[in-house]
Amino acid sequence: MRLAIADPPYLGRASLWYGGGQHPHYGTPGRAKGRTVADREWHPDAAQWDDPERHMALMTDLDLHWDGWAMAASAKTLSELLPHADLLGARCGIWHVTNAIPDGARVRSTWEALLFRVPDSRRAASTGMRVPDMFQAPHPQSGFVGAKPDQWVTWVLDLLGYDPAEDTVDDLFPGSGAVSRVIAGRLL
Repeated sequence: MRLAIADPPYLGRASLWYGGGQHPHYGTPGRAKGRTVADREWHPDAAQWDDPERHMALMTDLDLHWDGWAMAASAKTLSELLPHADLLGARCGIWHVTNAIPDGARVRSTWEALLFRVPDSRRAASTGMRVPDMFQAPHPQSGFVGAKPDQWVTWVLDLLGYDPAEDTVDDLFPGSGAVSRVIAGRLL
């Protein structure tokens, strides 16, 4: 089976974290300066990911071209993305980030969403191990914005029913290299 993991720049944060500015609709203008061309996370097209339609188009593409897929998303923008994910038959999982950094709000956001669609042939309880749709782990201190811990990748692969003997996995946003690292470890 063909599986895909997508960890795109989060909606409303893309320009801020990767593109040298801040999206005018989310957050307080001027709160952060964003990346500069000299930063390794800089991407000149980051602002396109501040459009909900871009994320919905990605989910549609994932659904058309892969048997199973997962896409990371911010908890703060889930209400914009979940209706489209639901149309595609996807579910929502939760990553509880145990060392979440305070963002200045009184109520701290300590979780991130994962929209995922398990391959049809792997949905029944009899087709593999049971996996909770909630995962708890600290955010890695890798120095790469948006990096996920290796345990997160393992959880996502388990949700999708990954079988190293039968499946290929495409990492659409390789960033920190966690997906490739975990898959290489499972192939040993």
